[in-house]
Amino acid sequence: MAETYALRVQIESHEYDGEFYLVGDGYGTPADVLDNVAADHLLQIANAPRIEEYLLDVLKHGENTDEAEYEATDSNVECWIHVDVSYQRYAFGVGDSVFEFSSEPTKSEIASTVTQLQS
Repeated sequence: MAETYALRVQIESHEYDGEFYLVGDGYGTPADVLDNVAADHLLQIANAPRIEEYLLDVLKHGENTDEAEYEATDSNVECWIHVDVSYQRYAFGVGDSVFEFSSEPTKSEIASTVTQLQS
């Protein structure tokens, strides 16, 4: 049986305030989800000129799923990303653990957090 993850992406900005959901197979630990899924989204958000461009890209590629499917998914791991665009705050969480990043997360900062999660 494949390992399944569920990732909730919460975004706050002046233009958008909401969340969407990602569900997929192949990653069964928080470190795997951060390294292989969430990192890409954190970096895309940080590098997008406007949050709308990132959101349109996600919709265009059909990565997101609806809340009902997200809630019904029997996942091995549930994680979340929270981004406050206006205040440049980025976080990754699993359970009660929250890992905050600098004003714009870097690949090395994310890799360091992956290492923390693996230990």
